[in-house]
Amino acid sequence: MTRYAARRDANEHEIVEAARKIGLKVFYTNELGDLIVQFGRITEIWEVKTKTGKLTETQCLMRQAGLQARPVRTVDDMLAAKVEMLRLLARTQPERT
Repeated sequence: MTRYAARRDANEHEIVEAARKIGLKVFYTNELGDLIVQFGRITEIWEVKTKTGKLTETQCLMRQAGLQARPVRTVDDMLAAKVEMLRLLARTQPERT
């Protein structure tokens, strides 16, 4: 059986480079979304889509099963995701006495 490389979205490289520049750890995947992204204690699955890109049948089935991947279409979406990660980290910090 021949394994073909997964097709990557045209905007993915720009998003990954920008995310890494602002401190996100980014790993490519072909199984669960396009990217595994980590910031602090938070790890997310990201699905990179072009402006008009749609979820695949497999991605829709994953969502129905409860596995959520954050859709990211632009660098602005990536920046908004980091802001949400920062807010979540701030809420989950243990209180200092």
